[in-house]
Amino acid sequence: MTNRRDFLTSAGLGAVALATPISWSTGVAAQEMLPKRPIPGTSDSLPIVGLGNSRVFAEKDLEASRELIEIFRSRGGSYIDCIYDLRFTAAEAVGSLGAANDIFLGTYCMEEDEADMRANIQRILELSGKEQLDLVHAWPEFAVPNWNTLRKLKDEGLTKYIGISRQNKSHYDAMMKVMETGTVDVVQVNYSALEREADERILPMAIDNGIAVTVNRPFLNGDYFGLVGGHELPAWAADFDCESWAQFSLKYILSHPAVTCAITETSNPEHAIDNIGAGFGAMPDESTRERMVTHLQSL
Repeated sequence: MTNRRDFLTSAGLGAVALATPISWSTGVAAQEMLPKRPIPGTSDSLPIVGLGNSRVFAEKDLEASRELIEIFRSRGGSYIDCIYDLRFTAAEAVGSLGAANDIFLGTYCMEEDEADMRANIQRILELSGKEQLDLVHAWPEFAVPNWNTLRKLKDEGLTKYIGISRQNKSHYDAMMKVMETGTVDVVQVNYSALEREADERILPMAIDNGIAVTVNRPFLNGDYFGLVGGHELPAWAADFDCESWAQFSLKYILSHPAVTCAITETSNPEHAIDNIGAGFGAMPDESTRERMVTHLQSL
């Protein structure tokens, strides 16, 4: 199966990324900052490309985690979203960088015991140096029966926002049930040119209810690169400032009016720079988006 490194090498992006004058302590000099989009109904906003469950967080590699976070931070990135023990590594990296005020930190709380949930939140706060988590969300199978608990965490100020997340259309009905309450701040859902089901119900409902949307599975957990492997990026991708297959998928996602941020999960600095690049330049219009879907379906 073709992987991301093959793409970067064949497209010349690996050389470009490696040639970028990176200082891991200060980031890249004179970099344009990622555009931001508002969290509806608030004064806050999110950079449009975020960082999720990276392998370096799972491996508890603090040095690599710091470097990865600094790549995003140096380009105006701030949203980090992690689950399980990965959240503690990410929080520790944020804290060791003294970046608590720069990072929008999200996590999942789905512990059966509320005391355990609160203890884990407190641990994240202590590791990161933050006084309040930015986002706590949960899978619908937990959120539906325990939504009042999440609302209590928000009311008490342990988290600023609460949300619901899943990455399979089989959970959409349950997600919408919570969204209907009018108390959801953020919904995270799978969406891409090859997984468009969220556009039928979840994304329109998010717009109607003033809910921010973060998107997972931009590369179908890697299967996307197996599909496009060996194929040249179409020349017309340059019309919307697209330089790689990764950016092709991300720009499709980011061009949807409901989407606030696309979450990427790379652990590779080159890939991170490539992903961030999708946030800059032109975005495809509606006719181009349809062309992108048709092109991918033809491969």
